[in-house]
Amino acid sequence: MLPRFENLRLPSACVPPYGTREKRLRRVFAALSASAAATGIAFSLSGCSVVHINGSLRTTDDGICVVRPEKVTDRVHDMLIKLLDKKGFAVVELPPGADPGACPQTIVYNWAGEQYYVPALVKQYAINIDLYVNGEKYANASFDPSRNLVSTHSRYIPFSRYLARMLDRLFPGRTEIGR
Repeated sequence: MLPRFENLRLPSACVPPYGTREKRLRRVFAALSASAAATGIAFSLSGCSVVHINGSLRTTDDGICVVRPEKVTDRVHDMLIKLLDKKGFAVVELPPGADPGACPQTIVYNWAGEQYYVPALVKQYAINIDLYVNGEKYANASFDPSRNLVSTHSRYIPFSRYLARMLDRLFPGRTEIGR
């Protein structure tokens, strides 16, 4: 027969007062909730945008040169040229590796390959555009759909629209093409 410990009492120093555990759990839960809310706010304000623009150029000069990257699909390059033409620029294409100082306004860009999003069957391209004025880097614009993993809306918008919006913000005051 096993001994019975029903009448065994612990010293009062070993038993926490009533409700202490529940209070502690409430405080921990409140702290975690506040932390989660702060983290959510920080992420929403921290630049998770798929489009980043650093600088812009208001110009009446209609000529612009575009340095073609060594590795780029014709689709991306032709789309950029077409959109610059819609913005009212007379585009001069320069070969890969050309000096950005060859023209008063020059775009040098690169892209990171194709990304497919199956639910919408949309093909996206991460692209980085540097604008040079008189051979010096003046502004930068970039689009990367993988930058925002929380909001998936960027996967349903065609790449051409994002590129047009980037150019609208890079060259304000010219014809808007990204509506």
